[in-house]
Amino acid sequence: ILASGSESRKLMLEEAGIEFNVIVSGTDEDLLKDQISNLPFEQQVVHLAKAKAQSVSKENTDKIVIGGDQMCVLEDTVFNKPGSKEKAIENLKLLSGKTHSQNSGVCIYHNNECLWEYSETVELRMHSLSEQEIENYVEIENPIHAAGAYKFESLGCNLFSSVNGSSFTVRGMPLLPLLNALRELQIISLK
Repeated sequence: ILASGSESRKLMLEEAGIEFNVIVSGTDEDLLKDQISNLPFEQQVVHLAKAKAQSVSKENTDKIVIGGDQMCVLEDTVFNKPGSKEKAIENLKLLSGKTHSQNSGVCIYHNNECLWEYSETVELRMHSLSEQEIENYVEIENPIHAAGAYKFESLGCNLFSSVNGSSFTVRGMPLLPLLNALRELQIISLK
């Protein structure tokens, strides 16, 4: 079970050949974010991923549950999903010409127990974008449900001059470490 409504995470698991169902947890992320805001961002994303997975695992104890979370961070500011085109434009103006990070956490639960957890951080340098470029991008992709206000898996990759780290992590989940863990735990196999 993928305990996330993220289309990007769902697509990555599908592309990797994993068979799964999606059950979105009812975790109050805003409340949890307030409680853990003093932790480093790479720990916050793991806490959030675990909260989601544990919530779903409690109701599905016989299933393997994968939880994931992501935070886009510029200096000490977290860029949540913008929720509107206006906020997406505002966020991209702030990120334009700067280096920021995408922090992504993932975990595996079974029988309400965490079997594995992991976090990864990727540094991204965004081009200095004109206001017209930003407005055009937001109009085309409508990235209002994307951390940082861009969809790296599609046209959003054009916004960047450099990326230091895995594109999977930028898309919302450190996929290769997750696949390795699923293999080591004998949950998946190529046999």
